[in-house]
Amino acid sequence: MDLDKIANFITPFRLVSLMGIIMIGIGFLHMDQRDNILQFIFGIPLAAGMLGFDYLMRRATRNNTLYLWIVEAVIVAFMWYGFNHS
Repeated sequence: MDLDKIANFITPFRLVSLMGIIMIGIGFLHMDQRDNILQFIFGIPLAAGMLGFDYLMRRATRNNTLYLWIVEAVIVAFMWYGFNHS
């Protein structure tokens, strides 16, 4: 498996989607925790939304791995900046 296939499979949006799936898993593991429903409320749209945006970015960049990584990395950086300053 060469580096282009790995970079094409693991993208910034898919990593954020993985964070949403991990949030859902933590929600299932800690069912007795207070405000546990927030894990699902924030995890499901995060995972589904990022997978949908990943699909749209792939279509917009015509599956060019370099452009896909640049665009997605910039968008994730803006989201991270906005989250940290909210």
